Amino acid sequence: MRKTLLLTALLVAATGAHAEDGTRVGVGVDYASGTFGTGIDTRILQIPLTASVQRGAWSFKASVPWMRVDGASNVVPGLGPVPNSGLIGRGGLLPIGGGMPGAGGDAVAQDSSASGIGDLTLAATYAVPIGGAAGVNLSGNAKIATADESKGLGTGANDVGVAVDAWRNVGRATLFGGAGYTHLGESPYIDVDAVANASAGMSVAAGPARLGAAYAWRESASSLSEERSEITGFVALPGGTHNEVQLYATKGLSDGSANWGAGVSFTAGF
Repeated sequence: MRKTLLLTALLVAATGAHAEDGTRVGVGVDYASGTFGTGIDTRILQIPLTASVQRGAWSFKASVPWMRVDGASNVVPGLGPVPNSGLIGRGGLLPIGGGMPGAGGDAVAQDSSASGIGDLTLAATYAVPIGGAAGVNLSGNAKIATADESKGLGTGANDVGVAVDAWRNVGRATLFGGAGYTHLGESPYIDVDAVANASAGMSVAAGPARLGAAYAWRESASSLSEERSEITGFVALPGGTHNEVQLYATKGLSDGSANWGAGVSFTAGF
């Protein structure tokens, strides 16, 4: 999923056990830049719209982004480079502008651009009622293939996953971590693998704000990509009684991750 595990960890760190019943909507801007192991600089801009509902121990969330990708034609946002045996479209066997396909049935990565709506992601989370200064969240999630695979904005297949996240308050600090597993659906042309992921981090209250950092790891998603390893620093600021602003910056630690990234999000509660 699109940064699902890490963003869940940041949310846990920012809210702890104090989530209240209600509805929240949000908008953000996320930018990432790197080669992702392709040798071609690739820039990914995403503007996600989110909505969530909290009812007791249950929460439900939906998110869909508009995105633009400039760079390697075989890089799919959230996955990195993937093998594509399709003949046409961004990342396909036939090079953009004509010519001969790559040898051995492999697409030739080229510098190209595409934009449009990304995949819709859905999640349901149950907060296990263990009480005290700690908590455990169990989640199920799905990616619905609404992105245009011919533009290389998605795989054209649906994904499903599960995750468990835990946190513990220690004074003004919150320690958190999690692990998940996602079955990546395969389209007729794009071959990807199931992936495991994990994260850990800490946040600290600083007046009305929370400062924190998180490390995230994920297995490689295809034969062309490498595992992702990255660290993110963030700050969560109250924007009113039920509102929040989050700013974050990410540094990639492996070829499978972006070299760097940054973003901001605003969430309003009702």
